Amino acid sequence: MTSELLKPDPKADPAARQTKKAAQLLIASARHSYDPLVDIDWDAPLAEGKWFLAEKRCSLYGTELWDSLGTEQKMLLSREELAASVAVGVWTEHVLLHLVSRYVYKRDVSTPQVQFALTEVADEVRHMIMFARLVEKTGAEIYPTPPKTLRSGLLLKTFAPVPALWALILLTEEFFDRFQREQSGDETIQPVVRAVARIHVVEEARHISFARTELERFVPTLSRARLGALRRLLAGIVAGMRKDRYNPLMYQRAGLDPKTAVAAARANPNNIENAKYGGQRIAAYYQQIGLIGGPSEKVWREAGWLS
Repeated sequence: MTSELLKPDPKADPAARQTKKAAQLLIASARHSYDPLVDIDWDAPLAEGKWFLAEKRCSLYGTELWDSLGTEQKMLLSREELAASVAVGVWTEHVLLHLVSRYVYKRDVSTPQVQFALTEVADEVRHMIMFARLVEKTGAEIYPTPPKTLRSGLLLKTFAPVPALWALILLTEEFFDRFQREQSGDETIQPVVRAVARIHVVEEARHISFARTELERFVPTLSRARLGALRRLLAGIVAGMRKDRYNPLMYQRAGLDPKTAVAAARANPNNIENAKYGGQRIAAYYQQIGLIGGPSEKVWREAGWLS
């Protein structure tokens, strides 16, 4: 019998498929990774008349309040919304790298899965620094993480089970990936923002692929109780993202009354479409593999992530 016949069929064996995928992603990481400190021209001046977020993705776009603003103030708000979203990205990357480190802790470092997980940690560290440099480059200030979010993150990174780790990675990365793919090709946006988006999209594509493989192996093994708990956790994250989307500080820094601006943003139908756009791909996938169902489905629909 040849060695080829002894090889496990990746389609029949989820663990073998995961190993094969990790080995492929390690090669892709070696060929297509970036160092943002040298691969982005941080010394280039900001471009005149370019947005920091696409105009249609700004939270007040389409409202009477938006129409009352001058172009300069609209662009200032786009900068502040970018900076606020980047702060959420930094917090998310920080939590995820802790979770991935926990995944690695008791596993064999010689396996492709663990080696790719370590590569992912390195990627996330670079991304956190890249995001911080981006905020500095735009002229904005770093947005502080709210104490409640810090406490939640501490619990997540310490106690979240392994299936929750990959489900959370996929949820956050898929959502932001939708917008960053759009940003990377939008010539109305600042070149430095597009450069950051391109790097993040390329490297996060590997993280997304690995997380999907992990989930497809883990989810079928979950008991009904554990599956229900994971569904509730993910629905809670989605509800929290919906609630915390409109940071009063970003409106204040853009020279607007925070209460008026938050109320206008929450009532803005355009933001339901934005949420649906961001969540469309991940919501469909989670329905397919069983991570949306029962009472959790209502939460996803109320957040606008499901039709």
